Amino acid sequence: MRIFRHLTTTLVSFGAIVAASVFLVVLAAEFTLSLVGEVVFSGWMLVTVQIARWFVLWVGVYAIHNVLPIAVAHGRTRREFLVAATGFTVVFALAMALSAWLGFLVEGFVYDVMDWRTTPHGSILAYFLMFLVWCGVGMIIGAAYHRWGLGVVFVLPVGLALALVPGVTMPGTGDMPFVRDLPLVLGDGWHVVSVFAWVVAVAVTWAIARAMPVRARA
Repeated sequence: MRIFRHLTTTLVSFGAIVAASVFLVVLAAEFTLSLVGEVVFSGWMLVTVQIARWFVLWVGVYAIHNVLPIAVAHGRTRREFLVAATGFTVVFALAMALSAWLGFLVEGFVYDVMDWRTTPHGSILAYFLMFLVWCGVGMIIGAAYHRWGLGVVFVLPVGLALALVPGVTMPGTGDMPFVRDLPLVLGDGWHVVSVFAWVVAVAVTWAIARAMPVRARA
């Protein structure tokens, strides 16, 4: 419980500060652009789908690669940490999805006032699932790198395949080759596929991190 509280209070707060700071930068960029041209797209949409997911992935890497060894060195078990980290991915993904959605509400108000044209964005559920899977993939990479070093390259294809799943139906992420029509066939069932991708990411992380060394290599 202490590990879960530490992860959530520290990293969720950090994520919120980063999101708020980036949002202010985006608004400033949009107002600057409006002075020289017409604003016809949502800058916040581009940030949340193209940049935020990489930030979430980094947080997943950091949690396993940096925090897990510290927790074990202070007497916590790997299993205890991994249980807490699994719950943390859900809370962090939800916090980031809410931050993204709050940004869309504020940006939408500004766009209405300024009479700017915007672009569509995904639902809050779609953002939650995207961040959830990407955080899980980050944990895979963090565990694999800490355990095998450059051998992480053999795990990257698994992480890439999982990371692509929730972005298939998200505006601004691009189409996934060969399965462009699959989300249309499955409909809301595609969200179940995204949840399954997260479960796989967590399972792979557990499999790698259970034997992850906590001391630096000679």
